[in-house]
Amino acid sequence: MTDETRSTGEIVVHLVGNVGPRRTEYGEPIESLFGLAHQKIKEGDISFCHLERIFTTGGCLQYRETNTWDSRVDPENVKSLAFAGFNVVSHAGNNCFDYGPDALVDSIDVLRRHGMQVIGAGKDIAEARKPAIQERKGVRVGFLGYNSVLPVEYEAREGKPGCAPMRVSTYYEAQGYQPGTPPRIITVAREDDLLALEDDIRKLRKEVDAVVVSIHWGQNFIPELIAEYQPVVGRRAIESGADVIVGHHSHTMRGIEVYKGRPIFYGIGSFGQEVTPPVKPRPGGAIVEDVPRVYRDWKTEPGWERNPGPKDRRYTMMVKCNVSKKGLYRVTFLPGYTNQRAEPECLSRNDPRFQEVVGFMEPLCRKLGTTLGAEGDEVVVCNSAGS
Repeated sequence: MTDETRSTGEIVVHLVGNVGPRRTEYGEPIESLFGLAHQKIKEGDISFCHLERIFTTGGCLQYRETNTWDSRVDPENVKSLAFAGFNVVSHAGNNCFDYGPDALVDSIDVLRRHGMQVIGAGKDIAEARKPAIQERKGVRVGFLGYNSVLPVEYEAREGKPGCAPMRVSTYYEAQGYQPGTPPRIITVAREDDLLALEDDIRKLRKEVDAVVVSIHWGQNFIPELIAEYQPVVGRRAIESGADVIVGHHSHTMRGIEVYKGRPIFYGIGSFGQEVTPPVKPRPGGAIVEDVPRVYRDWKTEPGWERNPGPKDRRYTMMVKCNVSKKGLYRVTFLPGYTNQRAEPECLSRNDPRFQEVVGFMEPLCRKLGTTLGAEGDEVVVCNSAGS
């Protein structure tokens, strides 16, 4: 069914991954970050993104085992998201608490003042776990957000701002008898956080026609990697009533699993995430984290300094969910590409980059038992989900 022929009781929900506008720091028009994609985003009735920045001038850098010193940006940059047409924003990420509680609360307030609902973070744990509900044409869609990439103290608690946690323990098990053999890495999600997630989903399920669960998880940049805890969390969320699991953090795309007719997107890439201008000074004591290069090294190509990293970081997608009063019935994605200025663009099928992105995704999905098929400018993940 095309957008032109869908009935009044059917809507489209668009989902994208990491966004990180900082146009004001580059002295450029705020709307230009999504200038190539905003019309496509707005073809959806509801649009979602995950925010990797903090919209505030306040707070102070948190000196813990890590600190992402460049995550704080001018609140004016929120207008990039407003221009693009995003309605729901996840703030549950590893950057949300980089400048402390006041900065996070400020950022949430900025988003709300510009008409966006915020999930996954709040002034306390109750607010962080509170869903966003959007209704269009009588169809109700609920959103919940969680974070597994958690520096110390980033989680919300009673009376403390932060994000809704999905905490994970990591263990290492020797493999074989040869000294120096790489260990098996075991990751286990905390049961109390899983039970809280399941409870949130079951409660929301009673109020809406479809449930979208957003999770900041996984390891960034390492090709193909899906940690052991991720399928466990994703599948239990679906068993509790979630319709779509949308994962982000990895900055490069991961495979898609279809479980009980419902898709788990393990990583949908970055969708407009600008790096800090080189003239911005690093605060004293800031920690430079470069763990991914231990596993995968790369050299940024000349001209790509504003959107650096391995070439597959440029690949992205916009997930498209068709929803009716009967629930979710079709999920596709629109292949995308981010240019040298970190600006995302959804690709048409006659663009050579379209097949480049699909060709990257196909083997990742095949390993998870998912077969992709292109229809027009979309790639079908599942039809009549759950039927």
